[in-house]
Amino acid sequence: MKVAAVIPNWNGAQRLPRCLASLATQSRPFDRVIVVDNGSTDGSQEMAQVRLPENVGFATAVNRGFWEAAGCDWIAVLNNDVALDPGWLESMLAALPFDVAGGRLRMAHNTRLLDGAGDAVSMGLAAVRLGHGRTDSPMYDRQRPMLAVCFAAALVNAEVFRRIGGLDERFFAYLEDVDFCLRARLAGFRVLYVPEAVAMHEGGGSTSGEFDPRVVTWMTANQLLLAARYTRSRMWPRVLVTQALWAARMIRYGRAGSWLRGVAKGLPQWRQMRRSAPMIAPARLLALLHLSEKQIHADCGDRDRFWKIYFSLFG
Repeated sequence: MKVAAVIPNWNGAQRLPRCLASLATQSRPFDRVIVVDNGSTDGSQEMAQVRLPENVGFATAVNRGFWEAAGCDWIAVLNNDVALDPGWLESMLAALPFDVAGGRLRMAHNTRLLDGAGDAVSMGLAAVRLGHGRTDSPMYDRQRPMLAVCFAAALVNAEVFRRIGGLDERFFAYLEDVDFCLRARLAGFRVLYVPEAVAMHEGGGSTSGEFDPRVVTWMTANQLLLAARYTRSRMWPRVLVTQALWAARMIRYGRAGSWLRGVAKGLPQWRQMRRSAPMIAPARLLALLHLSEKQIHADCGDRDRFWKIYFSLFG
């Protein structure tokens, strides 16, 4: 069994060395480490095995790294602002069988707080990183099936990449991992949260955080792409409410312009994404989303205004 680490990098001179150092301390070493540079100008490109002439986005860089890792059985996709605990890879492999897995992400600036414990997706097609911002606790200690996991630190069977075609490069950055995992689950692959595999995540390594104008634009556009690809008739009320709540939230935080730019970016691709919708029974998709939405309700339905309004409307 050969395992490669693929690390997309863009101007990561302050972060990438720490990430690489954590890979060197793994109790089960990686067989290959492939840094894919996205046109960096800060010197970090000198640490890369693959150098792209410009920033083509996270999804494209991961795909390029996958093809570079031909012959490996497993691909670990890692952000350059992640540091793995020494037992991360060993813990992942001990949790087999699965096809895609993510571990426990803690915030690098305060390791008592979680950055995430698996991703869930509502029937309105809003994605949530479970546990984000919460104090780490035993409620996140159980391995469990997930609809998606965060690709800040994930392990993927190479067969999944071959079967479903890699990350969709139209997403550029943000939600490309959610789309990939949704396609994987619908194709019959298993996605798992492995709490024993711990990583520290700085977050916002290429941006200034959740309300960075670029993040708002990408998230808005990519939420529309998710809606175009996966919405079925019974889901439209929830999808429309989700989009309205997102717009209201962005306006409230002074990001109306960034939200409008995201709409302008996403809508022209709507028809193309509808045509690429997976050919599956709607009942199967709804069942997956229903179980995932129950995880959202249990984790943050009572502590986030967005979700309080959503669940007050839909139960």
